[in-house]
Amino acid sequence: MKLIGTLLLVASLYGSACAQSRELTEASHALYRGEHDRASAIARQYLKLHPGSAAMHVMLARAELAANHPEPAIVELRKALAVDPRNVDAHYYLWLTTKTQAQKEYQKLFAMAPDYYRVHQLMGEAALAADRLTEAENEFRAALDAKPNSVEVLAELGNLKRSQSKYDEAIEYYTKAEQAGPLNYDTAYGLGVCYTFTEEYDRAVHYLRESIRIDPVSPDARLALGSAWVQNGKFEAAVPELERAVQLDPHMNRAYFLLARAYQRLGRKEDAATALKKAQQGQE
Repeated sequence: MKLIGTLLLVASLYGSACAQSRELTEASHALYRGEHDRASAIARQYLKLHPGSAAMHVMLARAELAANHPEPAIVELRKALAVDPRNVDAHYYLWLTTKTQAQKEYQKLFAMAPDYYRVHQLMGEAALAADRLTEAENEFRAALDAKPNSVEVLAELGNLKRSQSKYDEAIEYYTKAEQAGPLNYDTAYGLGVCYTFTEEYDRAVHYLRESIRIDPVSPDARLALGSAWVQNGKFEAAVPELERAVQLDPHMNRAYFLLARAYQRLGRKEDAATALKKAQQGQE
């Protein structure tokens, strides 16, 4: 009896899979013919009986997008991801839809208030992503002219200057950001890293500890604090921070190199060899 039950279950599942395949194919063909209403109807009918079909939720979302209905498309894509969080098609169409919506909202914002500081901030971020650093700085400065005490823009200018190794200028922007509002992660982390490079280790440690207080699971902050301790010759203090960094992100090669150095200076030769081996493996 158990065998018969198993066979019936397998047959049922196989039948459902075949039915979905047929319905998906039919809906797909309708979509490619430009019959998005037909594709939508097929998908909706199937989902009434099989609401857990991620593939059919994606199909319905595609039909909604073809009909220029982005909001219901996003709803269907989120349903697909609730069923199958690793569904590549659902992630792709969700990214595409939200990107398009974001662009439309930006265009509305630009039309309504072209000199609004957020517009310049967004333009600066876009230029930064395209590695147009001079343009990015100009846009961030324009944003700052429109809103001089914007903590976010001040921090972004600090990040930009830090990326160019202009640590004194970065510190000026970060300090203004700290004075303009509550200390946030970007400002605390940026100040900590900059003070490490200017060899002001007490200040570096203070701000890096603040960044960890704000975000206790940031591997970058742990690495930066461990690095500051190593450079200041405080190897015992560095070890727990660097160990925590590689726990949070096992692929941080620099953390392993620094751990190897700290272990070596503390006489822990076997631990140093293990850390160095992991660092070298990560480079292969």
